[in-house]
Amino acid sequence: MAYLAEMCRLFGVSSDWLLLGEESALERTPARCPGCQAIVTGLDRFCPNCGRSLAERLEDGTYTLVINHITDPKMVRDRLAQFYREVLQDETYSAVLPDAILRDAEAGVLSSHSVENMLLFPPVILITNASYTTVQRALKLLDHFADLRSYPSDAGSDLEQLSKRSPVDDLSSREEPRREPLSFGAAVGAVILGLIVTVLLLSFL
Repeated sequence: MAYLAEMCRLFGVSSDWLLLGEESALERTPARCPGCQAIVTGLDRFCPNCGRSLAERLEDGTYTLVINHITDPKMVRDRLAQFYREVLQDETYSAVLPDAILRDAEAGVLSSHSVENMLLFPPVILITNASYTTVQRALKLLDHFADLRSYPSDAGSDLEQLSKRSPVDDLSSREEPRREPLSFGAAVGAVILGLIVTVLLLSFL
């Protein structure tokens, strides 16, 4: 059994695929370590890659939240400011917020303008040591307007370290962020360009 588990881990497949040549309906998405996101099997009690206990629930961990891409800057600014205000209103919070946000909060001027400068060059770390429920709240507010990635707190403290780790799938954006439609001018330009290309192609026939 230990040999089977090791083969599954090396090839990144389930035991069904290894033995039967196909995946069962329940095995199509491999189980992953909640820490480093390495593929694990039901026989593992600790992650063979990072040593993390696989009995630990996502709800018990703390996370670093990164905004990777923004599709609607205004909505993100407004909702992120709302998110920070909600976090600060919780007297029991243990998350670490950016220094600029804390300064504006202490001065009583925390608003969408407070987060504008920090979002100029994503990816940006939004919060660290955040609880499961805090990250869930951020996803609910921002997920339709930005691409968010969550990492275990022990994955690192800066973007370079985080870039070497896999995000926690269940606490990250699941679908492509909503993209703004083409403006009227851009649509007209695209139609004209298409007509020009068509005429040029026909001229060679």
